[in-house]
Amino acid sequence: MAPELRGLLTRSLAARVAAALAAGGVVVLPTDTIYGFHCAASSAGAVKRIGALKRRASRGGFVLLAADAEMAERIVARWPGGARAILARLWPGPLTALLPARKGLPAALAPRGVVGVRVPGRADLRALVAAVGEPLVSTSVNVSGGRPLARIADIERAFPGLEAYVSGRGRTSRIPSTIIDFTGDAPVLVRRGRIPWRENVSGGLRAPRRREGAGGQSGNPSKRRSR
Repeated sequence: MAPELRGLLTRSLAARVAAALAAGGVVVLPTDTIYGFHCAASSAGAVKRIGALKRRASRGGFVLLAADAEMAERIVARWPGGARAILARLWPGPLTALLPARKGLPAALAPRGVVGVRVPGRADLRALVAAVGEPLVSTSVNVSGGRPLARIADIERAFPGLEAYVSGRGRTSRIPSTIIDFTGDAPVLVRRGRIPWRENVSGGLRAPRRREGAGGQSGNPSKRRSR
């Protein structure tokens, strides 16, 4: 595996990070919201490694980042609940869509046949995903149940030995992505986040059945995502 890579996601560094991801590496990248562990979705070993880093006991899936809606088509079987129209307006951006997964996706990425997909708002991150040529697994940099780490220096100390530690400009946001479940007839808010639900998502659609409980958590743990 390549030596550790560090710095801002410049064009030259991005090419080396893309190569590390394609070779099965695990890298830390800034997203629209917080820092995340990332790997190529096809690398079963890297996906397992991320699960070990997070000490995950549950079988909940990870979010998959796509470069664009066309790449998302590779992992999504159907787009029910008005998903196409809503996501055409809100992607790229900090909205994770839960959608029926295409057959063949491993259970680690699509538990119970549902996959979480996002086209990130950051142009440099979309370009990196496109350079790798496949969706990237993305999940918060923390031990499951703990607070996500927000400083790259803290991340390196807590999780040494990864293939790359890419810094973001300025502070990362502590507000997570909005998560919407599109697997039913009408979209359902799973987690409030950076994209307001009422103003941007639910307008013109049937009122969703809220699954949210106290503290903004979903009432259905199987639908939660790390990011």
